[in-house]
Amino acid sequence: MTVSFERKILIGYIINIVVIIALGLIYWRQLPLSANKLWHWVSLVLIVLSVGMLTTVFFILKAQLKAKKESGEALQKNQKLLKAIIDNTTNAISVKKINGEYLLVNKQYQLLFKAKEANIIGKTNAEFLPKAIADRYRSADLDVVTLGKATQVEEIIDISKKPHTFLSVKFPLKDILNRVYAIGTISTDITERKTVSESLKAADAFFNMSIDSLVIATHTKFIKINPSLSKLLGYTNVELLSQPFANFIFNEDVKATENEIKKLKKETHLINFKNRWVCKDGLIKWLSWNATADKTTGTLYAIVTDITEKLKLEEEKENTLNALYESQQKLNMILENITDGVLVANTNKEVILANDVANALFGIADDSKISINFSDHFKVLFPSGKKTFPVQDLPAERALVGETTNNIDVLLKDLSTHKMRRVLLSGRPIIDNENKVAAVVVTIKDISRYKKLEEELKQKDKDARELIGFKNTKQKKTK
Repeated sequence: MTVSFERKILIGYIINIVVIIALGLIYWRQLPLSANKLWHWVSLVLIVLSVGMLTTVFFILKAQLKAKKESGEALQKNQKLLKAIIDNTTNAISVKKINGEYLLVNKQYQLLFKAKEANIIGKTNAEFLPKAIADRYRSADLDVVTLGKATQVEEIIDISKKPHTFLSVKFPLKDILNRVYAIGTISTDITERKTVSESLKAADAFFNMSIDSLVIATHTKFIKINPSLSKLLGYTNVELLSQPFANFIFNEDVKATENEIKKLKKETHLINFKNRWVCKDGLIKWLSWNATADKTTGTLYAIVTDITEKLKLEEEKENTLNALYESQQKLNMILENITDGVLVANTNKEVILANDVANALFGIADDSKISINFSDHFKVLFPSGKKTFPVQDLPAERALVGETTNNIDVLLKDLSTHKMRRVLLSGRPIIDNENKVAAVVVTIKDISRYKKLEEELKQKDKDARELIGFKNTKQKKTK
């Protein structure tokens, strides 16, 4: 049976009291009755003092034992509390001796290396980790001992066959003589944080390198802008960030801009909103805004595009189209008032324009259905009507190779009605800026009526000559 230390002290106290009292009684009885009474009182006082001192020592020891017990319980409680804290933290914590043996590891550290505390405590990294990794950890621990102060180091540890980055804070533990006796390590998994950090760096690089102007703003001021906007407007970042952005907007567009920002507050998107901004050099630029607002913070995010040149080109294009339309109307008026037929065809031999005279000649209202070489509608003959005119010599074919032809006299025999027309065909190429044929123009002058009148006049002239006595020369020679 084990006797506690407190009980041993109590037993010793009782035994000492009994001994002192016994010795006192023995001494008291041995004094002769004739002895001086002073010795009686002195011996009594000494006995009482001895008992008192022994009792005092007993209670002092008892108090010390109680205090030690309470401090031990408090220490144990604190150790349990510390153990609970380090076991429930997400950080991996360990303490090693200078020789590398583990003194303490928390649960997270055990999970990290998939080993139980009993299999780690008292061992070194070399006993359960690959040599290269163990040597690297050992080198980092020795650096802490050498420097005598905390250091930070990034360590790569494979977890489930995937590399994780840990930020380890290593610090020396010193005794009362300020000598390093152990190395503590607190490791934090920063894989996700590092990934986010790298993503933020990439996003920041993209933000600053973007050709488009990117903006983060409140409803009144810029929060962040990329260099593209500064370059676009000519102001420095400080100038743009230090003032309300309304100060840079063209006065007539401020109200409209404010109204659009109010719409953003209602969780709508800003699409292709255009307003004018005053540059530092005084020039006015048109900017197009695509923006959205964060629902929780109200922060605005926008992409800005300079559309000044685009609008200028659109305006010039519109003016050109208006001028072209006006020219087209004038051209149509001219073509419709010309008595000759006119055909305009592209290099694919497709008729893109025909006037009313040409439409009437072919009997077709749809310009695109007219053949520029007439072959689908007429048989093209020499004026004698006995020989077919070569297709390659027609004005359209010659114009396509850059040649100009004038007044080619041919007969057109309608394939369906067999009606004959005497026409003069002319062709000219239209040359573009690169000196290439872009289109051809063919004109058709119907001279059938003139030829008929000419024949009629010749016949009348002949008849008149005979009436006034002119005789045919051939007849005279015959006689």
